[in-house]
Amino acid sequence: MEKVLPESVPTRHLSGPLSPYELQQLFAQAHVGIGVFDHEFRCRDVNGRFAELTGLARAEHPGKTLFDIVPAQTPQLLPLFQQLRQGAPRCAFEVETVGFSRAASPARWQVSVSSVLDEEGTFSGIFLVMRESAQTGPRLDAPASPGLQEMTHLHALRLYQAEARLQHLSYYDPLTDLGNRHLLQERLTLEIETARVNRHVLALLFIDLDGFKLINDNLGHSAGDLLLKLSADRIRHCLRPGDIAIRLGADEFLVLLPAIRETQDLLGLIEGLQRRLHDPADIAQERVRLSASIGVSLYPEHGQTPDSLISAADNAMHEAKRRGRNGYLFHSPDMTAQTRERMLLEQGLLKAIEQQEFRLLYQPMTDLADGHLSGLEALIRWQHPSLGMISPDRFIPVAEECGLIEPLGEWVMRTACRQGQQWLAEGLAVPRLSVNVSVREMRSHDYVERVTAILAETGFPAERLEIEVTESIIQSVDHSLRLFTRLKALGVQIAIDDFGTGFSSLSLLRSLPIDRIKIDRAFVQALPDDKHSRELCRTIVQLASSLGMAVTAEGIETQPQRQFLQSLRCEEGQGYLFSHPLPEPSLPPLLPLRH
Repeated sequence: MEKVLPESVPTRHLSGPLSPYELQQLFAQAHVGIGVFDHEFRCRDVNGRFAELTGLARAEHPGKTLFDIVPAQTPQLLPLFQQLRQGAPRCAFEVETVGFSRAASPARWQVSVSSVLDEEGTFSGIFLVMRESAQTGPRLDAPASPGLQEMTHLHALRLYQAEARLQHLSYYDPLTDLGNRHLLQERLTLEIETARVNRHVLALLFIDLDGFKLINDNLGHSAGDLLLKLSADRIRHCLRPGDIAIRLGADEFLVLLPAIRETQDLLGLIEGLQRRLHDPADIAQERVRLSASIGVSLYPEHGQTPDSLISAADNAMHEAKRRGRNGYLFHSPDMTAQTRERMLLEQGLLKAIEQQEFRLLYQPMTDLADGHLSGLEALIRWQHPSLGMISPDRFIPVAEECGLIEPLGEWVMRTACRQGQQWLAEGLAVPRLSVNVSVREMRSHDYVERVTAILAETGFPAERLEIEVTESIIQSVDHSLRLFTRLKALGVQIAIDDFGTGFSSLSLLRSLPIDRIKIDRAFVQALPDDKHSRELCRTIVQLASSLGMAVTAEGIETQPQRQFLQSLRCEEGQGYLFSHPLPEPSLPPLLPLRH
């Protein structure tokens, strides 16, 4: 229920109720300094006498923290104010200090600080009553003082109530109700100062949801908003009292963890957060599963200012995402260089497309039964003028983030189909030509039309083209079914790449027109020794066989790996045991003649 401040305040010192106007007049005309601060120690209002004592104009106070107003006294005041925030409902104390003021003539004065409580007894701020020690008149604890303090308390409560909603909008994200950038800057500044005074370690987590954009594009923005709210709730429920969660925008969050005492406690919190975010969720009648890439920075080790700590955590998050997602990393100095490289890649991508700096290599796929060439996979590389040959795991994520994945993917498919058609024209057989397609590219509304246009332009037979996409595309069965059905109508084959590493259910494959499953190299390389990998590969091969799908094992490097896969009746293999990716001129001798 919304709190409502009474329109009048009965008091024994007046013959009738005190009006809001009279309360304001007393506040403004009091001969003692009065300052009102919210629960973050941010100034809401001060009277004229308070401004005289601090040496700042009255208009300069609102919005500043008390520690901005009197920075020299921060080490002395901070522990006391933290006690007010966490302690008894009406705690009061006095401080005597010299030089509290920024005025020309420093003075010795007394400060009485009390909690401001809302009607439910919840701490909502503080008010200060200040006077010079030499000032004549009654002491703060004289009979008139409680009345003044009561009136000041009520005035503070009125200010708090009147501005609470505006403050909330200013400092909190309306969708998730987490803090926003404004709150982050102020709280991070305060907590850094607290950590400095108390010699504590402070941790900052930069969280980016993996795969959120795909869900947002596929299920719609309403579903995306629901998922963001759910993720925010999961983050909030994993935190300790006093921890602060911030939504930066889109699917990025920051978590501020003050007073870290044990590294193990921090690791436990991060890992628990990752597990909770990875739990499946039912959104828009679809079961989806996200993961999170988390970067961690520590005060004072990785930075001593808000900007430096945020930048360090951001760099660590991007490196965690680059290493495969669903992980966390602490900042290290070499990540700064990696960030510079990432900026260089982003700036160079568009130019690279225009100046034809990309190259295609082709890796043969081999029939495990008789060893003959059964297909080719087109693999993109970037011949950078200064960085040399760049692998796709370095620039594809950058292309996705900066919106260049669609023109890049279109170039790959057109180039591969044109080359395939040239081999056919030369009388060489191309059993199957596989092209990797980004899920984000495949989700574009005109993707099927673009594939159709490329096949018509190049003349390459659709039945010889295989599109490889990761299993994350299967998050929405209905959408994938419509998309795959249209592609199959063209004659194109469809393969699920890196199978076993995503978040789809094996049962989802039953309803989709998929031709091939490619077992991820991480499981193949653990063969034949690793029991888990053996069982997973066996299950995939059996499932594919029952569904009428072919299976390709990626990353085969040893004969024992090949022999074990053959024993499972896996049809096709790919890896360094057979061939590295090859440039176009090396392929003709390997291709059989057309009959």
